[in-house]
Amino acid sequence: MNNPLVSILLPSYNHEKFIEEAILSIMNQTYKNIELIVIDDGSSDNSPEIIEKLQKEYDFFYEKQSNQGLIKTLEKLLLKANGEYISLFSSDDVYTDTKIEKLIEYLLKNKEYDLVYSKIKIIDQNSNCIKEVSENYKKGFIFNDLLCGNFFINGLGVLIKTDIYIKYKRKDSYIDDLQLWLQVAKDHNIGFVDEYLTYYRIHNNHLSSNLFKMQRSEFEILSRYKNENIYFTALNNWNIRWFGSFARCDKMYAIKEFLPKIIKLGNLFNKKFYKSFFKLFVPCFVFKRKK
Repeated sequence: MNNPLVSILLPSYNHEKFIEEAILSIMNQTYKNIELIVIDDGSSDNSPEIIEKLQKEYDFFYEKQSNQGLIKTLEKLLLKANGEYISLFSSDDVYTDTKIEKLIEYLLKNKEYDLVYSKIKIIDQNSNCIKEVSENYKKGFIFNDLLCGNFFINGLGVLIKTDIYIKYKRKDSYIDDLQLWLQVAKDHNIGFVDEYLTYYRIHNNHLSSNLFKMQRSEFEILSRYKNENIYFTALNNWNIRWFGSFARCDKMYAIKEFLPKIIKLGNLFNKKFYKSFFKLFVPCFVFKRKK
């Protein structure tokens, strides 16, 4: 009872350079009552061979399938899970050794929470730490803050009760985390551990290559909450955020698509607006990094 089983769900896809480090970070957890479940979603690189080699050594569950996408792969992973808690992972990211131990200890001591999250550090393709992400994180009823984009929960830093995780269905979306955490936060109190327990990897690439997909997905998710009293405040905040994102490398689109909306809504005295506005004057190459 004091050491509940934790199921770690790892969808793998074309991360041959990083998958071994990812799996070893799980095998090195200080909390030992874990099960690792890996499904490779049709990788075209050498990921399957690397996973098979590690599976023989560490005896975790592994299955290879044709490409079905992230949502379907996560659903299949969940069907294999036996744990009382779920920990999500990605085949290019890394856990600290104490990630599971710290989060399971928190939930066992704080029964009022069904999910807990921690902070992340960002690493590059060589596993060098390039940033510590620290926002105005909160615990308890955080739905309004998440809807307004005041801070984000990265799924890599989450531990959630399995019976809560399985309650919520997700649409196939370019942004997977946001839609799930909004659903959970609307119904449940959320805990927070103020420590850096995971490493989220950034790959070198063009920032804007998938930015349009991301923005459309975020808008679609946000639109599901039009009946919330805080919706228009949230939409305004997201318009400023989207303006700042596109202002990095799609400057004319940012000006034409979002700047008129922001001005019309009276944001000329909003500090967040000027933070985004400043990015219009920063050369694009400064921002050319992408997950």
